[in-house]
Amino acid sequence: MRILTAYLARTVIVASLVALAAILALDFVFQLVDGVADADTSTVDTLLLTLLAMPSLAYEAFPFATLIGALMGLGGLAARQELTAMRAAGVSVLQIAGAVLAGGLVLALLATAVGEYVVPPAERQAATVRGLSQADGLRTGPDGALWARDGRDFLRAERPRSAAHLASVTLYRFEGGRLDERIEAEQAYYVDEGWRLEGVTRVVYGDGGLRRTEHDTWLWQGALSAEVLSVVVAEPSTLPAAELWTYIQYLQANELDSGAYRLALWEKVATPLATLAMLLVTIPLIFTAVRSANAGQRIVVGVLVGAAFFLLNRAMGQAGVVYGVPPGLSALLPVVVLAALGLWGTLRVR
Repeated sequence: MRILTAYLARTVIVASLVALAAILALDFVFQLVDGVADADTSTVDTLLLTLLAMPSLAYEAFPFATLIGALMGLGGLAARQELTAMRAAGVSVLQIAGAVLAGGLVLALLATAVGEYVVPPAERQAATVRGLSQADGLRTGPDGALWARDGRDFLRAERPRSAAHLASVTLYRFEGGRLDERIEAEQAYYVDEGWRLEGVTRVVYGDGGLRRTEHDTWLWQGALSAEVLSVVVAEPSTLPAAELWTYIQYLQANELDSGAYRLALWEKVATPLATLAMLLVTIPLIFTAVRSANAGQRIVVGVLVGAAFFLLNRAMGQAGVVYGVPPGLSALLPVVVLAALGLWGTLRVR
């Protein structure tokens, strides 16, 4: 059984990676043709941007590619009667499913590695190629400045240079619902202890009037860090789980909406699980209608199943944003439904 497990797992892994390569090749051609038509981008930059977009696409396409690849690989084994021979030798459907899921576990770990360690740097490099500096992404306010909250403090940076360097900074400190202090600084640099403000003017509002002081430097400590600010400039789906978790904690501590980031974090959990669920669905398909189908028919079946999962996944994600459905439920429900259908179908195979 160990040899059969390795054989089935290897078949699933190789076929899934071939399917993923085919999907990426097609999308690469389409994106490259579309990018070349853009007169504002040079051919070299278009080629580089298209290449940098591939890791993100690979991560998103992993479950779908796994489904297509498994249908092709296992369908080939069924067409050659290899699965029938395994059954005749006493190997149960559940044992075959376990071997397939063993290969799926390798694919799920690979998908996680791509999402955590390849997609984030590729997206940051793509932003650099587009000429979008980190400072551009930090201008989140309607006035083109950076606005951020840290407890009772509200920060405005008119000219953010980077996540660790802000210029023309104004810090508003509130106490009991009223403005208690205003701190202005020419520059702010993030250090280990917090933000070091330079060229500081502090204005304290008290019952006896205003009190104004000036300082060469002043240290502002809080939960707002350069690491937190660096998350602002990136799309939630392209961030690694650790950065998402850090930013979610910051948002929740300041009573700010963290729904989009919590959904992105749960999707990080759902993607490798969806890869395994897709493989589970292939088992009843292989042992029933797809067993006698040709390669084209298997691909059609895979596309239909993948499209149904994709539509359900997107619908649940939008429902979570619009109707306040918990992000964990929005991200995991389609996977649970798919896995339940796959398990139900597998147990019915005779």
